[in-house]
Amino acid sequence: MLHIPVLVLGAAATVAFLILRVKKGGLSAAVMKVIASVMFVLTGLAAVIDSLPLYYAPFLGHFRFNSWAMLYIAGLVCAILGDLFLDLKYVYIEDSDKHTFLGFGFFIATQVFYFMGAFNCFKWCPQGTYDYKAIYVSLIVAAIFVLAAVFGEKKILKVKFGKFKAISAVYSGILSFTTVFTIFCAMTGSTAGLLMAIGEVAFLISDLILSGTYFGVGKNTKKHVIWNHLFYYAAQFLIATAIFYIK
Repeated sequence: MLHIPVLVLGAAATVAFLILRVKKGGLSAAVMKVIASVMFVLTGLAAVIDSLPLYYAPFLGHFRFNSWAMLYIAGLVCAILGDLFLDLKYVYIEDSDKHTFLGFGFFIATQVFYFMGAFNCFKWCPQGTYDYKAIYVSLIVAAIFVLAAVFGEKKILKVKFGKFKAISAVYSGILSFTTVFTIFCAMTGSTAGLLMAIGEVAFLISDLILSGTYFGVGKNTKKHVIWNHLFYYAAQFLIATAIFYIK
């Protein structure tokens, strides 16, 4: 299985990045971050290769390749681009706002691709049928997150989005919607759905921490940076690995 050694290498690259980020920073940490990010895309591609019709493992069964799984590869690539632009805001200070908006935009695209992948790859309820209750509940939770971002940024989230309030609200709504929807997918007993749901929850936690470091006061600390990246990379590698189990 090709995706397992790639996953292990990706985890090692992530650990190396975190060590460099905390102890040294600078170019070496930036390069290692790029390597760690590329590794979760490679993990996804390796999972695609492993799930092709020619692949057979007696202890796992014969999995047929589902072309909708390529939506997850698109999401993983968009995540790399989103991360890149959010980092560039610190390099090109004069274009900081533009890069921040672009970063948000690519991460919105990431969640849209993840939702489209889940929508087309999984059943939506424990009975194994398509139940639009999953959509309705996800929309309700998304609306709550949007309202929290718009009206509760200071009292609830303890942040100040400023000019990024609108796009933060849109992103929080799409992220929370996708997270809840994948939880419904996990309830069907699907291994891929379970990995996706855990990955999306980790993604949500990562972004809640990140919003504090970006828009909060006194939260841009090494501890918050470590937890943010740990949850973020765990999310991406879980989602990449889930591709292998999509039937």
